[in-house]
Amino acid sequence: MAACVCTLIAALGLPLASAQVSGADQDIPNGHFYTQANGGAGPQFGYRITDEGGIGFWSDFQRLGGVNALGYPASRRFQLDGFTVQATQKVIMQWRPDVSPPQVYFVNVFDKLHDLGKDGVLQQTYQIPPQLDPSFDAGRNPQEVQDGRLALLNGDASIAAKYGTGPSAILYNGLPTSQITNEGPFSAVRAQRVAIQHWNTANPAAGINSGDVTVVNGGDVAKALGLVPADAAVTETSTGQLAATPTPVATATPVGPTPTPVPQFTYQSKGVTDPPVDCNNDVTRSSIPCAQVVGNGNQQFIKGRVMNQKGDHLQFVSVHAQVTGGATYSQDVQTQGDGTFVFWIGNPPPGETAASTGNCPTFSVQYQIWVNSTTGARDSDIRTINYDGNCGSDGEFHFDFVKVK
Repeated sequence: MAACVCTLIAALGLPLASAQVSGADQDIPNGHFYTQANGGAGPQFGYRITDEGGIGFWSDFQRLGGVNALGYPASRRFQLDGFTVQATQKVIMQWRPDVSPPQVYFVNVFDKLHDLGKDGVLQQTYQIPPQLDPSFDAGRNPQEVQDGRLALLNGDASIAAKYGTGPSAILYNGLPTSQITNEGPFSAVRAQRVAIQHWNTANPAAGINSGDVTVVNGGDVAKALGLVPADAAVTETSTGQLAATPTPVATATPVGPTPTPVPQFTYQSKGVTDPPVDCNNDVTRSSIPCAQVVGNGNQQFIKGRVMNQKGDHLQFVSVHAQVTGGATYSQDVQTQGDGTFVFWIGNPPPGETAASTGNCPTFSVQYQIWVNSTTGARDSDIRTINYDGNCGSDGEFHFDFVKVK
């Protein structure tokens, strides 16, 4: 584990530190209280980061380099995709009780912002390059996809050094998702969880010299663009009193310990190249390519698998789609023996004929897809697929659901 930590610090280009950066902060039971990212709310307000309820944010925050590596805590805890998360200035930490040992992973912040349609503002406001066209990965198996993405770093040795090498660099940064582009004052590359800048000019106001390589404050960007809910951004005191609420009335009812969290839903969606991987661009071996989006002028569909954490296929799982655009309706399918589910884009809603839509529909359609339990209740996060009416560029969409509990 120590090797992992050192690689992470090297990837972020930040010094190892035995003590926290000085500031208006203090130790609290099972954690620490910071006021540096309180947005001017007042010296008594900030954010706590703790190991409360068996969620080891404080322990892993220190293990991963603390303030020097991750920045100051920038939110309170909140739920995202069925997991407990907390933003720091650099990243959003995700507590994963489903792995062994339970530990912090980092959220794919910039993938999430892409899904929210924020690429334009990321480019205009933060000079973060847009994601590559999905065709970049077309025809490649998972290892080739990874190698091709990492090769994007070859255009700038300083950025590549900042990113780091080995599995831990991918774990904490995510794979690169853009070319290295010249943004004027700096060159930048976008990855799933971070963005890295190599400065061409000095920025004295920010303490940056020409030639410096920095990691974008991805947590702050996510907070500014709405990925962090407004209520989670409300500051608190060192005892947990919210800035926007009055002092609570004392109660005689004792509060018991918070149980160790588990994912909210039984299933969690993932990209086809995220583990466990069951895709292959050789159609004789797999009917699901290792790419999120593929053009297809003949048939337009959304396809993926439901599997367990070992990659075993799960049959007879109910997958639900809520469709809007052209018509509004819902559709339910069950997974096949190989765990696959398919929704055909442009299929007519119940009661209408196929002639009302036809092949390669030219209208935009949105699918919101999730897994239903045997009782018909939603039992996964919601995956949103947007078809923009151009089957040549986005005729097929691929993703999976994994049973996480």
